[in-house]
Amino acid sequence: MTTYIPFVEKNFGMNDIFVLFLICLFLFLIVIFPKRIPKGSSTLLFLFSVVVASVFDNSIGADNFDYYDILDGPKYTIMDVVAYLLYLPFGYFFYYMYDKYKIRGIKTVAYILAWTLFGMLFEYICISFNLFTYKNGYKYLYSVPIYLFSLTVLLLFVNTIIMEKER
Repeated sequence: MTTYIPFVEKNFGMNDIFVLFLICLFLFLIVIFPKRIPKGSSTLLFLFSVVVASVFDNSIGADNFDYYDILDGPKYTIMDVVAYLLYLPFGYFFYYMYDKYKIRGIKTVAYILAWTLFGMLFEYICISFNLFTYKNGYKYLYSVPIYLFSLTVLLLFVNTIIMEKER
């Protein structure tokens, strides 16, 4: 028996185009922004952002809880994997701005809250393009603690692991 992952679940639609457009746009912005983060650290930051997203996706979006679908439905597709690339620039720009504006102390809390709001706005836009479909009682506001936790862990990771290595 041969099992394969299909490219898309139903058909290649606007939600797939939306994902590809955003990935291209965000990667273009990363390329044109002045370099603040060393390449090795950027790679770790990118990987960490995707891993955190996939851990949450595979815990609350998978079979046990099944609170939402990505793109066209519950089956795992290549475009679902591609959609994880949206988290690369999110984590990158989160730390980029944190470093550029030298946010420290109590301002860090406000910064994490601001990025949580930004994440919620981005998620709302993604919902309107059918990138996420909530089900089984999941509500939009349930994502707030996920963003708060993820951004806090991301910042701790970068400050303790990556940037310590660079010093």
